[in-house]
Amino acid sequence: MFDAILRIHLAPLIERLAELETEIEDLRRRAENHNRIGTVAAVDPAAGRCRVSHGELLSPWIRYFNPSAGEVSETRHPSEGEQCLLINFGAGDGSAQSVALTGIPSGAFPPVSDRGELHRRTYPDGTETAYDHESHALTWSNGPLSVKADQSGVEVMLGGVGFKLTAAGFSHIGGTLDHDGKNIGKDHQHLNSGGPSIGGVPA
Repeated sequence: MFDAILRIHLAPLIERLAELETEIEDLRRRAENHNRIGTVAAVDPAAGRCRVSHGELLSPWIRYFNPSAGEVSETRHPSEGEQCLLINFGAGDGSAQSVALTGIPSGAFPPVSDRGELHRRTYPDGTETAYDHESHALTWSNGPLSVKADQSGVEVMLGGVGFKLTAAGFSHIGGTLDHDGKNIGKDHQHLNSGGPSIGGVPA
């Protein structure tokens, strides 16, 4: 009889404990699904969406972060194989309410700068831009074309031909120099004074 009375009085408590256990399990599951490291498996640049593999799972098409997306906007689409943080703000199992925070270095895509003062960006075709804020030096290169600029001046080179602009003036480097197809370089010749014949190279 005592056991029966005890069970009657404890029944609501036992039922509530069971409910709490279910709620705690749900919270634990949601917490585990909230943030995960993943890898970009596919990218749809036109839609601004990607799919992320995490463990043995594959997310649906979800949005990914950009450097900025307001009145000042910058778009940078992720690469397949790029590591990211999958933020599941809905905390569901299907990753439908998730966004991908891309840009986490990995073995496939390691950091391209190992100095705090050097901001460097590289592209698949070999083009590179870099700015060293300690030396105030900007560099940009695309195959044989390169641009270097710092507080002392600017140098633009295409292979062995280019120019340099400094406080001292303008310098032409290599190649020929013409204006509207007429040679005005160091080896151009002048007309002899008083006649139509061509003279020598100017000193």
